[in-house]
Amino acid sequence: MPVKVNHISVAALVDSGSSINIISKSFYDSLPDTCKTSICSVSEKIVLANNQSVNIVGKCTVKIQVPQGKHWIHTYILTQSSHPLILGTSYLISKKIVLDFSSLSVSHKTAKVKLQKHVTVDPNSELLIWGKVANFILQGQIGMCQNSSHLLKSGLLISKAVVTVNSLKTVPIKLLNPTNDQIFISRGDIIASFEPFTEDYMLINADEKGKHFVQNVQLDKRSHTSGEETESSFCQTLNCETFINR
Repeated sequence: MPVKVNHISVAALVDSGSSINIISKSFYDSLPDTCKTSICSVSEKIVLANNQSVNIVGKCTVKIQVPQGKHWIHTYILTQSSHPLILGTSYLISKKIVLDFSSLSVSHKTAKVKLQKHVTVDPNSELLIWGKVANFILQGQIGMCQNSSHLLKSGLLISKAVVTVNSLKTVPIKLLNPTNDQIFISRGDIIASFEPFTEDYMLINADEKGKHFVQNVQLDKRSHTSGEETESSFCQTLNCETFINR
């Protein structure tokens, strides 16, 4: 699996039988302090498939870059290792990295959606903008857009929605600012994650002739003035057409 550490490209070994990450001592020593932490001593031992135990120099955290993005990973340090870096299944699962063994490549399950220009979102308001998807996402591809951790830290939310990638490799994003302050986001910021639909999803077309229902809706039954308490009744099923046609 192709991995970059401090702009150094290495072929990391993916060990499907291991849940931990391993880095060789020589590779660790060659890295600058900006992309690694100091070595912490450990008392554990690694047991190999042949039941042989291996002493551990220590453990650390290393910053790596893969096609899915940049991540800090916890690794154990060994004096001798078959590869400079070995990645276990726990890391792959946590970052939703999919391996395609038929083509011996890394598949992308999700893609980042980036902002194309500087945007200021007013307090308690919504804004519809366009976000740019990665180049490996194809025009016409359908998928789900949802919140990114970067956007949540800024205080903004997005509306989870099914979208289609257009010819400009962009998708519509509906931003919501629930705070009482203006929030500024810069061009290039990650505003959402896009997950293409696969066979794991099932799309159901709406039946235009039949009735459509919304489950678990609270319906306010009368008008209210300022300062008046709200009375609401809980509806198990709401017939949408009754209210749409009013």
